[in-house]
Amino acid sequence: MWALHSLSLIIDSAGPLYHVHVEPTLSLVLMLLLTVPPAYTEVHQSLGRCLNALIATLGPELQGSSAAVVALRASCLLGCTVMQENPDCLIQAQAISCLQQLHMFAPHHVNLSSLVKCLCVNLSSSYLLLRRAVLACLHQLVQREAVEVSEHAVALAKEGREDFTSGVNIGEIGLEGALLSLLDKELDPKLCQDIKETLTHMLISMAVGKLSFWLKLCKDVLAASADFTAVSSVDTSQEEEGTQGDDELALTLAKKDKLHPFPHPRWSTRVFAAECVCKIITQCENAGGAHFDIALAQEMKQRDSRGDFLVLYLADLIRMAFMAATDHSNQLRLSGLQMLLILIRKFAAVVEPEFPGHVILEQYQANVGAALRPAFTSETPPDVTAKACQVCSAWIASGVVNDLNDLQRVHHLLVTSLTKVQAGKEAQNQLYNEGTSTMEILAVLKAWAEVYIVASQRQKKQNDINSPPLVKNISEESFLDPSSSVDELLDLVQVDLGNLSKLWLAALQDFALLTLPSEFASQLPSEGGAFYTAETIENARPHYQNAWAQILHATALWLTSTGFLVGDSDEGLTNLSRPVTPTSMCQDSTSRAAVKSPEDVNTDRLHLVLGISVEFLCSPRSDEAMENIIACLDALRVLLEVPWPRSKIGSDQELSVELLNVLHRLILTREFPDIQLAALEVVQQVLFAAQEHVKEKRRSAEVDDGAEEKETLPEFGEGKDTGGLIPGKSLVFATLEMCVCILVRQLPQLNLKITGSPGITAGKPQLLSADGNRLVAAALGILSGVPAVCSPEGSIAVLPTILYLIIGVLRETAVKLSSGHLPMTVAASLQALKGVLSSPMARAEKSQMAWNELLRSALVTILNFWDQDDAGQELDESSLLTAITVFILSVSPEVITMECLQRQCIEKFKSAMESKDPIVQLKCYQLLLSIFQCPNPAVSYPYIHSLISSVVAKLQETEKNKPENSAELQVIQEGIKVVAAVIALAEEEHRSQLVACFIPILISFLLDENALGSVSSSAKYLHEFALHYLMQIGPQYTSAFKQSMASSPSMKARLESAVKGNQESIKDKSTSKHPKNPGKGSSIQLKTNFL
Repeated sequence: MWALHSLSLIIDSAGPLYHVHVEPTLSLVLMLLLTVPPAYTEVHQSLGRCLNALIATLGPELQGSSAAVVALRASCLLGCTVMQENPDCLIQAQAISCLQQLHMFAPHHVNLSSLVKCLCVNLSSSYLLLRRAVLACLHQLVQREAVEVSEHAVALAKEGREDFTSGVNIGEIGLEGALLSLLDKELDPKLCQDIKETLTHMLISMAVGKLSFWLKLCKDVLAASADFTAVSSVDTSQEEEGTQGDDELALTLAKKDKLHPFPHPRWSTRVFAAECVCKIITQCENAGGAHFDIALAQEMKQRDSRGDFLVLYLADLIRMAFMAATDHSNQLRLSGLQMLLILIRKFAAVVEPEFPGHVILEQYQANVGAALRPAFTSETPPDVTAKACQVCSAWIASGVVNDLNDLQRVHHLLVTSLTKVQAGKEAQNQLYNEGTSTMEILAVLKAWAEVYIVASQRQKKQNDINSPPLVKNISEESFLDPSSSVDELLDLVQVDLGNLSKLWLAALQDFALLTLPSEFASQLPSEGGAFYTAETIENARPHYQNAWAQILHATALWLTSTGFLVGDSDEGLTNLSRPVTPTSMCQDSTSRAAVKSPEDVNTDRLHLVLGISVEFLCSPRSDEAMENIIACLDALRVLLEVPWPRSKIGSDQELSVELLNVLHRLILTREFPDIQLAALEVVQQVLFAAQEHVKEKRRSAEVDDGAEEKETLPEFGEGKDTGGLIPGKSLVFATLEMCVCILVRQLPQLNLKITGSPGITAGKPQLLSADGNRLVAAALGILSGVPAVCSPEGSIAVLPTILYLIIGVLRETAVKLSSGHLPMTVAASLQALKGVLSSPMARAEKSQMAWNELLRSALVTILNFWDQDDAGQELDESSLLTAITVFILSVSPEVITMECLQRQCIEKFKSAMESKDPIVQLKCYQLLLSIFQCPNPAVSYPYIHSLISSVVAKLQETEKNKPENSAELQVIQEGIKVVAAVIALAEEEHRSQLVACFIPILISFLLDENALGSVSSSAKYLHEFALHYLMQIGPQYTSAFKQSMASSPSMKARLESAVKGNQESIKDKSTSKHPKNPGKGSSIQLKTNFL
């Protein structure tokens, strides 16, 4: 025995070096297994260890097909079979361990069916080591072949007459049910963990395909205790029926216990079942959208009845969550509330197809309320109440509850918790330590914060809607109009907002103190903070870490809503040097520190929010939740939406630059588009604050200097008189850094340093993703506002960079879309370009000449895009024409009236008119119309003189080539509008010539009355359009119109015929509008009686 034990250790330690001795050693082990009597169990155990070590040494070589490998593999399998037949449980465990190794290295050569049968037989063995070996092997098998293992177990169970495991029918509840049953009975922690991991692997592999089976399994476990409770309640209500009834009931109970697969599961088993339901929901979310779209699920179910979708089991899911949340076990209540929270988040937006305007969760409002109410009783543990507060806020914020009464019922639960928080230590449950009290208080404040955030956001969206509300029936408003619930929700929160704001500020003070570095520990208050004591400071940190972000966002919203103008006797509560306790809120303010002035209070609050935000954004942990980062950024953005904090930020350039540097670092380290967009929104607000500050300084200087000469005014804005920007101290430089970072990440071609590298080549324009489009558009919007922060010299310094980036985005993303619309990035670049060209700096005396030169260079760059020889370039001509038009209409005439530039622009428009693409022609006419209507004749007249003849010639060609589709029709209609606009702009002596030229073109589009019925719809619409313009021109230019008609009788006859036909058609339409049966009611009767 000791020799075999030593041999196994040698094999293990030698590893691959023992390979040359494998064959004789394996022969020896096999011979001893066959010859040594089974009674010598220690010898057989040592032989099993040797065999296990030999299999590990051979490893993947066991998959080979050579004769030697086949012989070795057969010897190993034979040895395993011999050990399986041994009656000793330890040797059987060794056999299973060897088979597990073989399956790992040569899965195709191990009979899975017989292995699964062996595992199922020993699943309920009375020997712990054997059960451990079985579960270890199952754990490995299900990671590869979960479906096959489950199917083999069920098939073998149905074939055999006896059950594999005592008391469990695998044929009915499957291997999964057998494992759950074993988990309920098992006491060994290691084995319980293996069972849970095995079931988790099986769930991940099979839950979506066997959805009904898994949900029924979990429901059976969760409902077992509920059924017993129900039966017990019936028992107590029927005591007077006599002993016979009691005996029958007892027999019924025993029978139900025997038939139920999980008679009385332990709370730990039920908690695991609830966790499994949550994992099933996650797996379904990854599987596809049909699981959360009831209309799509029903449609797919009709096509294939075998399909299973989670949304069809929503009633069962709600019932399971309710049963778990209302159980006596606190751990199960937590799991049930977590399940309810997930259900609310996943199904809140699922619409009810049978009732438009409603969501599917509305019908379960009573269930949700009933599941939450028990968690707010006085005897409920703090952790359960904390979780229930989270569910409450999610339920209110989901938008499912629209009725005021239903909203008030859930809101009342949060009010109860808030009252408990305000009551202070007197209301705390003495059964639990102070740390749990901190957890509960912060959970309540976080829940209120989330509700307030949602209510404020909905109110903002409602205010952004400019269209007047539709007049509706009163009964319809209460069910279909969401704006009513928006106001009601905000009104409900406003009642307690005064107390909430003080509690939120106190919590933020605590968090700010707790986040101080260790070297400042001596500055922490000795008596603790508002919601923690000095003894529980370490336990309190995680609770503050979990709640601070939402509280910060809500506090910023509250400060914004009040405009930093609130002042009351409790302002001393914000004194950062003294913590606030809920019990001290009702004390006389004279017993505390002296009340600060409103300005000082507002400054402290601003610095509190800014300090917490900057400290967090400087070094967020890698595992920090994205929601916390976005909440922090939203708090900053909201804070800067009101004038007072903007003035503070704008006047403190060092603070602004520091904030931008922190945001730049965040963008570099976080790749999530939502975080980057939120950061860019804050940058936009900081830049706006700086613009306001510079504008105010300029206005004040002009007012103070009065009638003095403007040359004596100091230069305000970055760059001063020299135009220099100092990195690290310049707001403009920090802003440009961020914008370049965003743009180069999305469009690497913009980086001149890497344009020549192998991976970055100038190819054809590209379409970005939706997130990329939004990021680029946001960065361009920021760029266009940079010159407003600069002095004239400073604007000259940054203008080339800004123009290069804007035009670069235009060049790299000017993709031609089939719809004819401009890509989002192109539209954003054109908008940014217009903002830069319209900047006051372009017309400022000190910078105008330099700006004009740079703007001409930018225009030349755009014009040169047409002349690129690179065959890979396929720039959208419409986008480039629009950019030229923006230049023509936005810059001063000195820039655009240079003859060489003007000639090139005109050539581009002529080329576009000759394009074969009707979309390009249409865009060309639309842009020419805006140029022709420019109020400055120096800009518009050269284009009119050079291009109107081409427009007329194109319209004359239409007489031969009638429009064949709607696109060609739109081109002709736009051309007619252009000529009509030029006629209106023309001087009186030239107008008659234009009218005389225009009328024959319009009449050529008119159709004969007999031909109207046989021509295409495009020709018919053109006929109507031309007739409409003729009927307008006639009264406007009477003399010219009469001369044209007199000169051509055929045109006059054609026009008269068209007018006559038009009048007859109008007459026919007016008569057809009169109803034939005016007394007949509508065929659709609305149901008004719902009883």
